[in-house]
Amino acid sequence: MHAYTMMAPGVIEPAELPIPNCGPDEVLLRTEAVTICSTDVSYYRAHLSPPAWPIVPGHEYVGRAVHVGNRVRRVEIGDRLVYWGQSDFGGLAEYRTIRPLLPNQGGETSWYTERNFYDADQAAAVVVPDRLPSRIATLIEPLTSVLRCLLVNPPKPGDVCVVLGCGPSALLAVQVLHRLLGAGRIIVLDKDPRRISMAERMGAELGFNVVCQSGELADFVRRHHDHYADYVLDALPHVAAVGPVEDVRQLAMGLLRPGGTYVLYGATAVPQPISTWLLLAKGLRMQATPFDVRLFPMSRSAHVARIALALVNDGVVDVDSLITRTVLSTDVADVDDAFANYGAAGGLKTSVLFDHRLMAKELRLADALSTSTDKAS
Repeated sequence: MHAYTMMAPGVIEPAELPIPNCGPDEVLLRTEAVTICSTDVSYYRAHLSPPAWPIVPGHEYVGRAVHVGNRVRRVEIGDRLVYWGQSDFGGLAEYRTIRPLLPNQGGETSWYTERNFYDADQAAAVVVPDRLPSRIATLIEPLTSVLRCLLVNPPKPGDVCVVLGCGPSALLAVQVLHRLLGAGRIIVLDKDPRRISMAERMGAELGFNVVCQSGELADFVRRHHDHYADYVLDALPHVAAVGPVEDVRQLAMGLLRPGGTYVLYGATAVPQPISTWLLLAKGLRMQATPFDVRLFPMSRSAHVARIALALVNDGVVDVDSLITRTVLSTDVADVDDAFANYGAAGGLKTSVLFDHRLMAKELRLADALSTSTDKAS
């Protein structure tokens, strides 16, 4: 089967691999689409490290069941599945297997990952309707991640919220905070003006460019410190220091009221600076939703995935705007460029489709959606 392997940081190459065997508790899926996300790119940029190289990246995924193990229940051949968990790897290939765990289904088992948490052998999965375009269905996975974070660590209705970063997950979070959780004012901090503008269209009231508006942001923090924000969502992955720009996390902590909540969402294995003094001096509460299934079982994540599917399917959360590029899996140069230039020029996600007929169909759907949106506005 056609796949992409990452041999080492910075190296993504096409490969021919055997089709995975399908065990009795597994489903073999023929891949329809995979969306490249910041986690994939974190391995590419060496901000995360796998247990061993090479890897097949990709987990924002939708595929159609072509074989169902005899122990699997509630999945039939022909069903389209999206999943959360089980592995960061294996998606960017023509076929993959998962052990699906659907909502209200028992049988979860776990193992120790050597990354300091216990993970489930199964993936939280939902069956998606055929009418949902494949490139959109893949974004049920990151929305599930965002919902896991915000439903466990929600702001109070009316809270003033600060969101660090305006990447895809942060843009999903802005919508959830604004449309579902009743947040008050939402302020966003990022370094890309196009992403900040998108966040403002999705519900943020105010945005600061941490590079071009660093002076204005510092002045804003001085004027409002200790009596502005109730809640910070840190959706930043790895952040490298940029010249004289003050640490953005410290600026956000400066805006929090005493006793305010600081929620970690972004993940990186590279150490990041956190002001322990502000945590202590202001009595801030630092929270996160654990990966460890002893604290957050995969069965609960399956319920969250079902919520994510409903929000995407009903159009409550806009995920289509987060896909700024669609390529075919056979276009090796385009896939390589999607990793090498992830996030450049305000770009967000690249969706990789595994069927040229699907590509034509989905581009027609995108054009139709764009036309209807233009008429409505």
